[in-house]
Amino acid sequence: MAKSSRASTIKKNNQRLKKNVFGPVEAARAERLSAKLLALAAQPKPQRDVEMNEAPTDESKDTATEKMDTAMDVDGAKPASKKPNSKRKRVEKRRGKKSSIVFPTRGPKRNKK
Repeated sequence: MAKSSRASTIKKNNQRLKKNVFGPVEAARAERLSAKLLALAAQPKPQRDVEMNEAPTDESKDTATEKMDTAMDVDGAKPASKKPNSKRKRVEKRRGKKSSIVFPTRGPKRNKK
């Protein structure tokens, strides 16, 4: 019979592997990640050059209105219909290719039953 995963020897061996093999590997990885996060946290945050109280210049207003005009240019588009389609489109199922191999039929034996 096969040894069960609940057998005491299997459990002892797995515990030993976790302690001696996989434990140090996980601890080393956690240490590396911790060091990396601490280094990231120690770096100064970048300063932003944007001040909210200043009024935008004329150049930025012109480009903003041009962008808005191009984004809102939907007059030529069809209006969206608000009614849901009563007829749902049927999904065509993909049919596999039929075999191009044709076996010849046997004449006199085929007709006998």
